[in-house]
Amino acid sequence: MNYWRWLNLIVLLFVLLGLRTGTGRGATPIPSGREQRAAVQSGKFTGEFSFETIKSGLDTPWDINWGPDGSIWFTERRGMVFRLHPATGKVSPVGRIDVTEVSESGLMGMVFHPDFTTNPYVYLVYSYEENDELLNRLVRMRYNGSALVSEQILLDGIPGAGNHNGSRLVVGPDRMLYMTTGDAQDKSLAQERTSLAGKVLRLTLNGEVPADNPFGTAVYSYGHRNPQGIVFHPSNRALYITEHGPADNDEVNRIVKGGNYGWPKVRGFCDGDAWGEKEFCSKHKIIEPMAAWTPTVAPSGADIYSGDLIPGWRGSLLFTTLRGQALFRLQFSPDGNRVVRQEVHFKGKFGRLRDVLVGPQGELYLATSNQDGRGSPTPQDDRILRLRPRFIY
Repeated sequence: MNYWRWLNLIVLLFVLLGLRTGTGRGATPIPSGREQRAAVQSGKFTGEFSFETIKSGLDTPWDINWGPDGSIWFTERRGMVFRLHPATGKVSPVGRIDVTEVSESGLMGMVFHPDFTTNPYVYLVYSYEENDELLNRLVRMRYNGSALVSEQILLDGIPGAGNHNGSRLVVGPDRMLYMTTGDAQDKSLAQERTSLAGKVLRLTLNGEVPADNPFGTAVYSYGHRNPQGIVFHPSNRALYITEHGPADNDEVNRIVKGGNYGWPKVRGFCDGDAWGEKEFCSKHKIIEPMAAWTPTVAPSGADIYSGDLIPGWRGSLLFTTLRGQALFRLQFSPDGNRVVRQEVHFKGKFGRLRDVLVGPQGELYLATSNQDGRGSPTPQDDRILRLRPRFIY
């Protein structure tokens, strides 16, 4: 066996033996990109993963995001924003927001300004009460190097409720801010283009309505029930969302400008499984989902696998599920318009999963949601986990 073969095997043993389950104290370092590339070149992905707990004892983490400072930032539904050092597991609070946490409402989505060095803004969505009404609000806050300060309201009065608030955020390749909203438990609002509920919204980074939005408002697409995942594909630049159905037809949708996605008249495909569905589809230009699931799995956070660690996964949509308690992988056709393969991972292993994050070296991070009132928490819950693929040689 030559020198390089021995070196690759030593690197692999170092990576695998270093993995352990912990509380976050002394979490194992992330192998360098060179070390991980050596593992990929030397072996074949088994389809299995090793995992470790980076941080446990959390209270319903909702959004996990790779920060521009090299830390993992995450929100907790109760109104906290934290920075997590990925190698040491050290957690530092950076913000506390006064939110209304009722059932599924509270502090939810988060995203960063694309020019964070010169514009250190963090965008957040949270629930609040006004005149005994539960509403949602989009804000941005400035990071001063240690804390979030100077809250600025960009959009408020968004219909909210105990459930169906949506509220994921992403900045698109067009440098616009996209936000999902739920129907706030009022089905009719999803088809009302004048309402901000049951929509994908599009705003400038300053919170203004772009001149090229389809209806002259913040609304970009409509007919959504409760979308809790949103991501742009880095290759085809398409926008994808995950969406909760009622007792049937959870969906993954590709979002187009001005598109009507049918809720509440259409559940999933235009196949007649709801009363009047085919007739409604024939009268309206309804965009059908790329995939749908019955029984429901309750899809939540989403990301695109853009790493090199698992070459066969590159370009796939990953999303977590709450009821399904698993991570789903959807492989797309080359044009991104069809799902050609589906895989389910970690089913029941960690309980309810709220969000997934692909790390800069291709590793995966998962946030559990067992403290959200619907799970069966263990003493460690909730947790943020890191997962690395296993290889055979």
